[in-house]
Amino acid sequence: MIKSIFSILLTCCSFLMLQAQSIVKPVNFHCISLEGPMMYYWKNPMVIQQFQEALELQLKTHKNLRLENPAIEFINFTNFKDFSSQQNNAVTTPSINFKMAEYSAKVFWNQINAANQPLDTNLFSIQSVVIMELSIQQPAPAPAYSKTLEVYIKRAKTNGIGVPFGNLHFSAKGFTELMKKSVEILLDSSNETEQIEIKASPPFMGDNFIIGAIGNASKINIESKNLFSKYQLKGQSELIRWDEQRFLEIILKGKNRTQLSADMAKAVENSLREHGNEIHVFLLQDARNIILNKNYQLIIPARVSASDAYSAAGMPQVEPLEGYNNYLLNEKDTIAKFSILIDKKDLTKKLYPHIATNGIDSSSAVRVNDKETEMIYNSKYSITGTFRNQPFGIEIGQYFREVYLNNERILIISGTEGPERMVLLNPDIPSDLLNELILLGFNRFFQ
Repeated sequence: MIKSIFSILLTCCSFLMLQAQSIVKPVNFHCISLEGPMMYYWKNPMVIQQFQEALELQLKTHKNLRLENPAIEFINFTNFKDFSSQQNNAVTTPSINFKMAEYSAKVFWNQINAANQPLDTNLFSIQSVVIMELSIQQPAPAPAYSKTLEVYIKRAKTNGIGVPFGNLHFSAKGFTELMKKSVEILLDSSNETEQIEIKASPPFMGDNFIIGAIGNASKINIESKNLFSKYQLKGQSELIRWDEQRFLEIILKGKNRTQLSADMAKAVENSLREHGNEIHVFLLQDARNIILNKNYQLIIPARVSASDAYSAAGMPQVEPLEGYNNYLLNEKDTIAKFSILIDKKDLTKKLYPHIATNGIDSSSAVRVNDKETEMIYNSKYSITGTFRNQPFGIEIGQYFREVYLNNERILIISGTEGPERMVLLNPDIPSDLLNELILLGFNRFFQ
């Protein structure tokens, strides 16, 4: 009986507290981005639902308010100037307004330069800037509440693999977490924070050749620094190293002329016929498997041109010669012989800029554009040849490498200047062979 009375009292108290909460009506919810498709996330039902839940929680916690109708719809500003427009304070019922805008880091830097303010080098890592403004208007004579928050978005390390967006800096999940954190700050009157910095893992474009392949495969983090890389594989430590690049000029005339194989001499002759009297060199880089005490040398014959037609920013262009004239040596043994193609287009590999993923699993895919589009993926370099008497290939892109052996894709490695994360598609490949392929695929001539 006592428990029943207590339960009734508790229910009555809860009802009275609910009645004591004022109702606030969502009125103007606007957004705009001058940077990319980030505001498209507001069309995602899961994103909008979690934002509404966070907003309701913070309104209850900090303002003793509850939304009249939690169904919120964001409308895009057509002009960035609209962000500065003032709301009408003449309201008959409590109203809540929210607006947010994103602009590029370049615009942010230009604003600082225009104001003659010193530019901290730390600010160069900013990807974009988001401004949010939340206001609550009440019938007179109650005062209005307004607060603005500025968010500096920086790039964090990611476990994803793929081609990142140049103008989208949050995944759908990351965007949701940003909004949860922001509304908490905006509705807390005691929190005087006006600016925050957030590091976000970049989203990746949808594709038909990476995201679907790596979901259930073994993933291994690789620590790379100063030409060294180390990782753990099957309980064992692996440690590999590259030396600095060198070159050796190919002398074509005189008593000190370089001895060339028939195939390599033909490649140099064809290069001279096509480009004139250019300089030709052997590009050289030594490498080492430290654990197994194995030494390697990469040899790439190449043409060097300093002419305007083949240079960028005044730097000479280095172009590998045609043919299977490139080698990887283990001591004196040739373990790989291969050709190198530049900017290879593969019509079977597609990128989908209207889809964003976390680069880890395909279930994270969300739309970021109404229009369906696709792009053909290009490899910066494409290596094909034989590796330890087996056909092999390495597709080298700006952000990852794909390694093939015996016509099977066995490995995908992310990284720009050095390997960062490895996905083993064939876990039976021995570690010494994996290390040789990594040493070849991440030599510094392919950066």
